[in-house]
Amino acid sequence: MFKAEPGLIVWTLISFFLLLILLAKLAYPQILKGLRKREETIQQQLEEAKKTRQEAANLLEDYKHQLAEARTEAQKIINEGKELGENVRKEILQKAQQESNQMVKRAQEEIELQKQKAILELQERIADLAIMAASKVIHKSLNPEDHRRLVEEYVSKVGDLYGK
Repeated sequence: MFKAEPGLIVWTLISFFLLLILLAKLAYPQILKGLRKREETIQQQLEEAKKTRQEAANLLEDYKHQLAEARTEAQKIINEGKELGENVRKEILQKAQQESNQMVKRAQEEIELQKQKAILELQERIADLAIMAASKVIHKSLNPEDHRRLVEEYVSKVGDLYGK
């Protein structure tokens, strides 16, 4: 089985301690330096992550604010559009009403003009009929001067009757 040899144990311990001293003098400072550097790198990355997270939060708040402003602006534009549409509608209705009133006025003027023409025409016909009837009654033909005088007299009487 296992037999302990004192010489082998001594040389093994001496080798172990020599290796330990060599490692402590040469390798251990390099390992510690690498670990410190790694720790600093991790610390910097954590700080950068915090900064990035804070910037992202600030950007998110900014975007939320911009979105709220955009919504407000969009609602304002929609309201202005509705108001403009309502104004245009009112303006169109007002113009249509004015045009309608003008058409009615023109129609009334035209009716009045036609009425005046009809009255004048009627007066002329009545005068002609009256002269013809008077000529037949008195059995004589009127000269142009008598004819004109009778027409004017009759027209003035008819004009008085129709409110002229």
